[in-house]
Amino acid sequence: MKIEKSGKGLKLGIGIILGAIVGYLTSNIQLWFVLGIALGSALEYGAKKFIKNKNHSLHIPLFFKH
Repeated sequence: MKIEKSGKGLKLGIGIILGAIVGYLTSNIQLWFVLGIALGSALEYGAKKFIKNKNHSLHIPLFFKH
């Protein structure tokens, strides 16, 4: 049986950790913890959308073809 790692939630975790670190350094952990969650979620969503549209991102319009 082969075990595959999905990597889901990795960017969210990184966002939470970075938000907690910045919050600790600026003495405003409540704000930066929530911002870390928001930024991590945005990165997760962006990564899903990029992978879903990866094949369509290199589409060349007809008027550029020779």
